[in-house]
Amino acid sequence: MTKVLVQKESDIGKILISNEEGKYNLVDIKFMHNLIDSLRMLDSNKEVRFVIIRGINNFGAGADIGELRRASDNREYATNFFSTMFEMFRTLLNLSKITIANVEGIAYGASMEILLATDFVIASKNSKFAVPGGKIGVFPPVMLTLGKYRLGWNNVLKMAFLGRELNAEEAKQIGLVYEITDNFEDTNANLIRELKQIAPSSLSMMRKILFTEHEKELEKAFQELIDQVLTEDARTGVISFLTKTKPKWAIL
Repeated sequence: MTKVLVQKESDIGKILISNEEGKYNLVDIKFMHNLIDSLRMLDSNKEVRFVIIRGINNFGAGADIGELRRASDNREYATNFFSTMFEMFRTLLNLSKITIANVEGIAYGASMEILLATDFVIASKNSKFAVPGGKIGVFPPVMLTLGKYRLGWNNVLKMAFLGRELNAEEAKQIGLVYEITDNFEDTNANLIRELKQIAPSSLSMMRKILFTEHEKELEKAFQELIDQVLTEDARTGVISFLTKTKPKWAIL
């Protein structure tokens, strides 16, 4: 069972994501609602200025494959699933707080795309990043919209079209990762100390200008993803993933 725990320390709100069963594909309906509620709660707290999102051991491997399988067979479920996912990202885009993601282990798929809607990504040396959804017929909507602004067109091609995995150093080189660390607490504290030199209202407004203009483009991408997940390609790709076989288009 995936847990989303919220802690508050002075003007810092922390969201800790963990799974006691060692499950990596964390993003299911329940997780998304819990994350939305946690983000909104911290955003409404006037004492909180910074939000840290941290995955314990792993940041996550993206969408729950069982829920993707169900979505590929049922338009109503697909609409509910991806509308909830869009709302999760919309909530992130519209936060008034500065967000810092702490990544250790893997950050794949929708879990990795969460990073694109945060302000700073701090990663451990062993972290890995990928958005391989296209390999199973489920394209990465946030990478294709926000990603091209944050990382550049060619890096989107590398990660989305080719499905390549990046290590921490490679992710830093393309601008996905802000800093690599072996001590999250110290690195977070140093970054927040520097951020506090900027007026709070300026930080909030700069964040708003950077992120909120992309909401409509992102919503359109999620609408197209609902159609995509119902295609024969997506059904074939998801089943191939579950059965650990290659989909027909990947057989050379």
